[in-house]
Amino acid sequence: PHSTQFFVHTMAGYLEAAGFEEIVPVNGDKYDIVGADSQIITIKVEEGEQVQTEPGTMMMMSPGIKPSCITKDCMGRCIGGEPCFNIIYTAESPGFIGLTPNFPGKVVPVDLGTIEGNRLLSKDGAYMASYGDVTPNFDCNCACSALCDGQGCVRQSISGEGVAFLAAGGHILKKTLANGEKIYVDPAGLMAWEESVKLSIKFAGIQCCVNKEGMFQTELTGPGTAYLQTMGIEKFKNSVANYAISKRGGNGYRSGAPAAHEEMDR
Repeated sequence: PHSTQFFVHTMAGYLEAAGFEEIVPVNGDKYDIVGADSQIITIKVEEGEQVQTEPGTMMMMSPGIKPSCITKDCMGRCIGGEPCFNIIYTAESPGFIGLTPNFPGKVVPVDLGTIEGNRLLSKDGAYMASYGDVTPNFDCNCACSALCDGQGCVRQSISGEGVAFLAAGGHILKKTLANGEKIYVDPAGLMAWEESVKLSIKFAGIQCCVNKEGMFQTELTGPGTAYLQTMGIEKFKNSVANYAISKRGGNGYRSGAPAAHEEMDR
């Protein structure tokens, strides 16, 4: 136990020395985030205040909170990976609303008012909720590297001066890159980044054929801040799918009755 604890503290110290910051649950005046995983965020609202969310995230709320739909910029929402409709919860009296991500994940708060240009780029569908002036939309990257950096030609953009809440999986790290500083990350590990961060790719080498890391790594060049996740929704889905396939003998999914009773799952 003591050696394990020492290892954890050593790794945490190394991450901090390397400029990484762990995103941990927050208890503040406006909102609280609790839970080790599958977190819940509780936002305190005063009369007349509004909280915007994607459908399906509301877990609980106090009386006097009125929901309605918003269709503004629906095309941009859809292209950026969001539903065409978002939900607006308006407080007719002081109260609270509790929200959770739509998959087993964590809630990452980002104050857009502190970001240069008041704009954040992210994986499509990363936006979960917000309060204040926040608009989810899309951004296009037509460079050839977009085909291999794991983010695609269309990414989600989140702009405004309010606070956005993103849904991410696993352990979450924040890295602020100095001007010209580079790091290489797994394409599935990048969750969001400031517009000033430059994305490119690096060939992983011939070992990509056997190390299951893919042919390319994503190269991030500062200045700016990037948010990393250890178990994004794509990685989670792939893990579940691979497990299901392996349980069926590696032959993929099959329909109909098994050829012999010995093949039945019991």
